[in-house]
Amino acid sequence: MTDMRVIREYTRELIMSTFENRKPQLLPDLLSISDIVDVACKGQMQYLMFNSLLKIAEDSTEFDYIKKSLYKSTMKTFFQTVAVKDISNAFEKEGIRHQILKGAITKTIYPSPEMRDMSDIDLVVYDDNLDRAARVMEGMGFTNHGLIKHHMIFTKGTDLVVEVHWTLFDSNAGKKQHIYFKDNFRAILKEGKEYTYEFSIEDFYVYMIAHMAKHFFETGCGIRNLVDIYIYINKYGMVMNQGYLEKELALCGILDFEKNMRQLAFIWLDGKNCDEFFENLFEYMVESGIYGKSENGIWSQLAKETMDNNNVKLHFYFPSLNFMKEKYPCLDKMPYLLPATWIIRGVSGVFNKQAIEHKERLETADKKHIEKMLDIYHKLNLEFRR
Repeated sequence: MTDMRVIREYTRELIMSTFENRKPQLLPDLLSISDIVDVACKGQMQYLMFNSLLKIAEDSTEFDYIKKSLYKSTMKTFFQTVAVKDISNAFEKEGIRHQILKGAITKTIYPSPEMRDMSDIDLVVYDDNLDRAARVMEGMGFTNHGLIKHHMIFTKGTDLVVEVHWTLFDSNAGKKQHIYFKDNFRAILKEGKEYTYEFSIEDFYVYMIAHMAKHFFETGCGIRNLVDIYIYINKYGMVMNQGYLEKELALCGILDFEKNMRQLAFIWLDGKNCDEFFENLFEYMVESGIYGKSENGIWSQLAKETMDNNNVKLHFYFPSLNFMKEKYPCLDKMPYLLPATWIIRGVSGVFNKQAIEHKERLETADKKHIEKMLDIYHKLNLEFRR
């Protein structure tokens, strides 16, 4: 792969050129147009990079693709923006307490909304109003694809995907975080509304980081999240209550994660010097793509088990009692069954796709790569327990 330092520096140049509406510097010799297209698509940052790349790619074979992607991204943002407003207005009219989440809010913070690509619209419905919300969505012409995990999925045409959640944070991802968002209703009514809620700027940031941390813990996540942090802090950093932020991030077990991610965001986009840890972290996020890879889950699980890099494979095949309690609650009262649950886990893993992926990732990784990945997860110190 191309030198990650070169990718980091030139992707910064493209992003800042888009923000500043200027022509970027020419590609360095070590990079090609296709290298940048690959990074942009993996990280779901087509508009943010292609808007600048188009200005220097006139003679490239990728020019038409870049131009079409920009048009598609712009139109998708238009349809999504209209849909968010229409859905929220319909729910308000029907007296359904709801809140728009994630990218649909983050889009509004960027200099222009199309700069922040978004695959779907997320919102949460309160007070067991999911059935009513579904009827409203269907009445608006959306196709209901039913319940999937902790949300319902609706689509309209080729560009609109809407996820209607009934909880802010999945209990299977992290018990502490699930309880934090479930037991502490922090949303406030939007001005002039009776059923439409929003977070304060501090609480939205906590939720944004918690959602990012969940993805990172489970599968890794992409560098677009770093741009979100950079934009948010530059806009609201001076007015946010930092004491409150630290306290709430700590309650969610994501304080170290936020501090490191914020530091990396500003290292990258302000063009600062980058030490080995942040170089490795940036490379991992680029390679993870926007939503990560399922096989990456092995590293977060091992980091929970190991304080150092010794006996890593032993910890994988024979996890600790605390780790096993997450999947086998019976061990709380009968810890002597630990060896039996190891056997059950091993047998079930033979037929589990994710377990097979985790095993293959560990067995094929060399010692240096294992140490690098565990170092990343240890320093980010994500306290996610089921």
